[in-house]
Amino acid sequence: MSDWRLNGQEEYLSNKTLYKIIFPAFWEVAYKDKNAFFQKIEQYAKRHIEATNRGHEFLVGEKIQHFWHEHCEFCWEKALTDKACTFYCTEDMCHWICEECFIDFREKFGWQAKSAEDLFR
Repeated sequence: MSDWRLNGQEEYLSNKTLYKIIFPAFWEVAYKDKNAFFQKIEQYAKRHIEATNRGHEFLVGEKIQHFWHEHCEFCWEKALTDKACTFYCTEDMCHWICEECFIDFREKFGWQAKSAEDLFR
């Protein structure tokens, strides 16, 4: 039986270690520590502001979080830093999977899960 959510993700998501991310707590730590996740959002925000010459106020304080969102690689559920949700991401933070799809496809894809704290060690 086919699943509408499967569209070739096996090519880049098989046998990956994924990190369990719980928002908004993950964002709160990222903002406080200015870790790699925060830096990724900050870089994107700065490029966007430079290109549009708008939104400078978003570089001040926690407002910067509104420059980021991702979608589940399977069902397109939206991950937001200020919305209570659980997602799993690859080490490079480029691919995001919602909790439901993680549960549904964990065995098929051979995923190993680690905690968010392991992402920055």
